[in-house]
Amino acid sequence: MDTGGACCRAPVILLKEGMDRLASGEILKVEVDNAPTEEDVRVRARRTGHEIAGEEKAGEKTTFLIRKGG
Repeated sequence: MDTGGACCRAPVILLKEGMDRLASGEILKVEVDNAPTEEDVRVRARRTGHEIAGEEKAGEKTTFLIRKGG
């Protein structure tokens, strides 16, 4: 899921929609392109019981691998 260019709450809403489609233990790949959204993804994942299984920064883009919690 690429949230590049999305702002405000849109990336968090897209993250929720993506996680809702997964079964427990499956992984969602999320790409963001700004620092505030990076932090929003981290916080949202933790608060909703998911695990950040990986995080990689390349230039302005950060890719998260988020494992859906039970």
